Amino acid sequence: MPAPTNPVTPSDIRRVIILGNTGFIGGHLERFFRQRSPEIEIVGRSFPDFDLTKTEDAFSIAEFLDLQTAVVMCSAIKKQLGDTVDAFSQNIQMAVNMCHLLQSHPAKRLVFISSAAVYGEDIHNTNITEETPIQPRTYYGTAKYAAECLFRKTVEGQGKTQLAIARPALVYGMGDRSYSYGPCGFIKAALNQEQITLWGDGTELREFVFVEDTVKILHELAVADCEGVFNIASGRSYTYVEALGIIEELVQSKIPVTSRPRTKEKVDHKFETSHLAKLWPNISFTNLAEGMRQTYQSEFEQIKSAKTH
Repeated sequence: MPAPTNPVTPSDIRRVIILGNTGFIGGHLERFFRQRSPEIEIVGRSFPDFDLTKTEDAFSIAEFLDLQTAVVMCSAIKKQLGDTVDAFSQNIQMAVNMCHLLQSHPAKRLVFISSAAVYGEDIHNTNITEETPIQPRTYYGTAKYAAECLFRKTVEGQGKTQLAIARPALVYGMGDRSYSYGPCGFIKAALNQEQITLWGDGTELREFVFVEDTVKILHELAVADCEGVFNIASGRSYTYVEALGIIEELVQSKIPVTSRPRTKEKVDHKFETSHLAKLWPNISFTNLAEGMRQTYQSEFEQIKSAKTH
């Protein structure tokens, strides 16, 4: 699928449909749209009121689709809920239903939130680009790539909808209730005065992307005239030990840490981000210390508020 090589230009999007608008990324994206682009109509749909695995629910948004509408598909069964064949099946069914819908009711643009997991979570690579070979090693990553292929085939067949595929690295930030292994899980443990368990020595490199930076790029993919594959990453990777050090500075105390043996070989991940920089020359990312500070402060205030009510 072609991708532009020059800075992108605005398009005539008048409506954005956010599927999964009450989730972690979708919620931040809806708020960002309402603040940044108040002139654009926002239509939000989320589980349980809207179940994208059901054909009738998918077609319930058909009335909103036209060639001035962008759809951002955040809906997914997260890997943290179980990397199983059943979750794979549900994620594929969501994609199939969206394909059926777009075949008969084209939109101007579909922004599909895929994942950097398509490159292989246990594969060492310190130069990941949009051209890196696809080698998913999980049901989740496999489902994401299969969905990408389904959407490509569908939009090529109907010839009207542009497809922008976003492959974010590990997204963290305020409101992430998965508390997965990494910044958000570590912050939760620190606030609850719990021990943190590292896999191995915690020195493997990972790219952690602040949610506010993620939604800024998703906003641009939805409203700008662009299509293709876009890794969402800053190009700066950190170790889990570095993330722990940032938390210790925030709480101003040592955190009890233990470790467990790795179940897989240690691998590092780093991203090369010139593709995004060509499209948006002024793009900038929040460093991990600042992103974790904002996340910590938000979580701390929520706990404080809950104790006073």
